[in-house]
Amino acid sequence: MLQALPNTALWDRLEQEGRLIVGKEYDINQTTLVNFIPTRPIEEIAREYINCFWQLYEPQKYLGRVYRHYINMSVYETKKKFKMPALIEFRALLTIFWRQGIRRSTRVQFWRQLVLILVHNKKAFRGYLSTCAHLEHFIEYRTIVKDEIEDQIDRLIVNKSNIEENILSR
Repeated sequence: MLQALPNTALWDRLEQEGRLIVGKEYDINQTTLVNFIPTRPIEEIAREYINCFWQLYEPQKYLGRVYRHYINMSVYETKKKFKMPALIEFRALLTIFWRQGIRRSTRVQFWRQLVLILVHNKKAFRGYLSTCAHLEHFIEYRTIVKDEIEDQIDRLIVNKSNIEENILSR
């Protein structure tokens, strides 16, 4: 979500126009609504944002982007002596293989792309696998973003209807 940051031209302009939302000036992260009154309905903007976030981290699309990036990547590594992975790294690897390679519907795509990376760009393997692991965070985080933004939209709608009722009852 776009946030107007303090001491910027956008902040100054929105403040001058009376469009900054008081009390939201410093609540700046991906799970909060905008901190100003936009020219379009905020509910519409929020739903588009949720949809973009949801599509961006959809597992099949994410793995496809990661694969396309690493299959074409030039990796220049210095020769390193083989080192056994630490226990925590080994557990993380097993978690990735379990979730992405067995449990999820992405399993065929995951194994196919993993083999192709090993065959066509072996040097990119570690980076590829590491970036695939990030999906575990993004799958959870996209749900958090969706839930928190939708909760804020619901509260906004309730607040708007309360304000409208108060105006009509005068």
